[in-house]
Amino acid sequence: MSSADAEKLSQLEPGTFVLHKSWGVGRIAEWDVIGDRLLIDFEGKPGHALKISFAISSLEILPPTHLLSRRLSELDTLKEMAKSDSIALVELALKSSGNKMSLDQLEGLLKPRIVAEADYKKWWEAAKRALKSARHIVVPSKRQDPLVLRDAAEKPGGGMVKDFLFKRDLKGKLGVLALIQKDIDLFENPTQELAPVFQDISDTVRKAWKLHLKESLQLLLSRDELIDGIQGATLPMGSFKASDLVSEARSQIAENVAGLPASLYGRLYRAFPDAFPDRGWVVELLNHIARTGGRAVGEIAIVLDANGEIEALADYLKKAVRNRTLTQDILIWTCKERDGLAKSVFSIDLAHAVLDTIEDDHVSGGPKRTGRLVDVLSSEKALIGEWAVDPDEEMVQNFVKRLLGSTVLDELTRRSLMARVIKARPEFESIMEDKNAGREDTSLRVSWDSLEKKKAELHELVTVKIPHNKNEIQIAREEGDLRENGGYKAARDQQGILNRMRDELERDVGSARGTDFANADTSVVGIGTIVDYTDAATGHSESLTILGAWDSNVEKNIVSYLSEIAKVLTGKAIGEEAELPDGRKVKITAIRAYNTGA
Repeated sequence: MSSADAEKLSQLEPGTFVLHKSWGVGRIAEWDVIGDRLLIDFEGKPGHALKISFAISSLEILPPTHLLSRRLSELDTLKEMAKSDSIALVELALKSSGNKMSLDQLEGLLKPRIVAEADYKKWWEAAKRALKSARHIVVPSKRQDPLVLRDAAEKPGGGMVKDFLFKRDLKGKLGVLALIQKDIDLFENPTQELAPVFQDISDTVRKAWKLHLKESLQLLLSRDELIDGIQGATLPMGSFKASDLVSEARSQIAENVAGLPASLYGRLYRAFPDAFPDRGWVVELLNHIARTGGRAVGEIAIVLDANGEIEALADYLKKAVRNRTLTQDILIWTCKERDGLAKSVFSIDLAHAVLDTIEDDHVSGGPKRTGRLVDVLSSEKALIGEWAVDPDEEMVQNFVKRLLGSTVLDELTRRSLMARVIKARPEFESIMEDKNAGREDTSLRVSWDSLEKKKAELHELVTVKIPHNKNEIQIAREEGDLRENGGYKAARDQQGILNRMRDELERDVGSARGTDFANADTSVVGIGTIVDYTDAATGHSESLTILGAWDSNVEKNIVSYLSEIAKVLTGKAIGEEAELPDGRKVKITAIRAYNTGA
């Protein structure tokens, strides 16, 4: 036995806590020298025997203060600590693991002996809230980052500054900067303590922005946001500013805006006047409007308004409305800002632009593309009425007719919108009455069997396929980053297909009128009849059965009354001739009922 092994053996005396790779924590109970073994009480495996030589090589000695040692000897105490003082329990776990550990390691130490499996998630959420007041413990914002116990001698913010300067990649620096912003009150003198961070950001971005523009832009804007929140803080002399980057990366800024947190949009656009002097910034911002969307549109408008250039925006929007070049995002913003920054643009012409965009987007991408704009029409209850008060009666009338004739909006939405028009302009109620009076019967004639099949198809879609798809979306969403999640995208695409199928089936079933084709008029060809005819050129005779919209069966010579051949033959009497869609001329020789009632 080597001297090192002898030293290790001397420490393995009864009462010593040890850790085994497979059996976990245990405590040495006694030596059996004659049997050349140690008896060890492991968790869940008391009195386990190990050969002395194997014990020397496989056991790690734990101090009695280690969480695992206390888990074996003071389990009830630790359970009570979990209930009453979660901060102390987490601190004990960190001290037992070298002051740094992953959240998975913490979970492994505590679950299920100290905190029950079923209770752990709820316990950890409560512990995280409590740890916000424990400045000496750093709780990660991402699960893959470590939980850290800070050195008591170190200034509270010093560790974060070191972490920031140590990071070599921009994403890593952004992560630490977010923690600094969150815990800025940890710094006794933030202006002085964060000076190295501000300088590092300037130096790093100056070198890296050509390869990492999005992250560089976010780093500068986040730095400026942090400085604005610190009283008396300023940029170091000669720092690289956001306006410098906007100016140098002029042609690439718009395509990188989408990757920024929405809270930084305003700060970005406020840098434009410094980046492009002599009103050049106005042109740059207006160019950005067409290339960005959502929150960016509103932030650009605010910057233009704050600098007395709101008329430039109004002129731009009016021209874009006339040319029908406004995007869905800009139209939504304009409708919502009709009493504010977009007031001068709000007109009946804008209403036509909205309908144009809804129809164009529907053709390009279906309901998925048009949904947000239609939602604005429906949810902004005063919107339609405000358009209808336009003094140009002819333009309002044209808009109302387009609204009523729209094939993109469903019947319920059209009626709801028209009710708002009539409330504002009662004289337009006559248009609604005329439309209803002249409406043709658009119902479908179908057999009872085919109607039941359609209903069964709809029932399966609503109760089985759509719920299954929703479950697939939820499972895919839980897998992580949705931008690179192929399963999530496929499930969402399938959701759009299923919803369109449901809409079509609901529309078809709702407009269907079931029939058994009894008592069909046999004086002329029509629905529910069997017609015999002879080819005028060849003398060849054929029979054709004309039934409901969903009853076609080529093999049995059954066609829908909506088919082209049925339309040609319908209304013809025995002896009359007709020209079929394939060019053949035929003569009706007999007409009889499909359902004779026999």
